[in-house]
Amino acid sequence: KGLYSSITGGFSNVAEGLVSSITGGYRNTAKGQYSSITGGEGNVAEGDSSSITGGYGNMASGRGSSVTGGSSNTAEGDYYSSVTGGKGNVAEGLYSSITGGSSNKAEGNYSTVSGGKKNAAAGNAS
Repeated sequence: KGLYSSITGGFSNVAEGLVSSITGGYRNTAKGQYSSITGGEGNVAEGDSSSITGGYGNMASGRGSSVTGGSSNTAEGDYYSSVTGGKGNVAEGLYSSITGGSSNKAEGNYSTVSGGKKNAAAGNAS
């Protein structure tokens, strides 16, 4: 659908964004400009220049955000937030990151959560 977008393999994938791409997987959607998804199922790369590598039901909605595997993770910080694996983690702050675990939140700008369960890094640079 998107101008200069591409889909290589998989089933029921949609590349809507300008120069977006999907490589394999099932029911993935690349909406943002220059967004990409590599495999997995039910993932959505909505932010411009966002990416998702595998997993299930992940969302990368912030600009330049990324999710690598896991399930039901969200990288929604306005710029370059990331979640690496785990389940149900949310990176909300600018440049925030979460590495694994379950139900963690990195709310502050430049905040980090390294695993565990139900942890929150709410302050900036926390």
